[in-house]
Amino acid sequence: MSTTEELEAAVALLPGCRVTEFSRTLNMAIVGFRREDVEKRLHAQCPFRVTHRDRILFGSVDMHYRDTGDADTAFDEYRTKYDRFARQLTGMAADHPCFVESATLGRLGMLTLELSGPLVVEVFPACAGESVEQWRLFDRHTDHHVVFPDSADR
Repeated sequence: MSTTEELEAAVALLPGCRVTEFSRTLNMAIVGFRREDVEKRLHAQCPFRVTHRDRILFGSVDMHYRDTGDADTAFDEYRTKYDRFARQLTGMAADHPCFVESATLGRLGMLTLELSGPLVVEVFPACAGESVEQWRLFDRHTDHHVVFPDSADR
């Protein structure tokens, strides 16, 4: 279980990290970070979006809209609008370094990451189940994960 203090401490370590990846696994949004030799991952199973100024670039609902290919297989083949925009933004972050400038853990698990660019990543839990994981933050290749809500079954 993750306490509120553990969640706050993990989020506080994000500023200064370089953004390395936007992707997904099934319906889970992923943002990758790196600081020196430490790789971090944010996995969001709740609503998620990336904005640039006053424009939504992509969000978790875009996983439901095909970009190319057959509508029945686009999700399984990673050919949705979400996948295209995530690949584009990952490429841009590789060519033009993008860093976390601030990270805020808000009310009821709302997570806001302000990135250089200016980009903003927003994760907003929208499920009433206290045992349903909404998002997790972890260092790759370790067993230590912090999870919201802290009562989520894992």
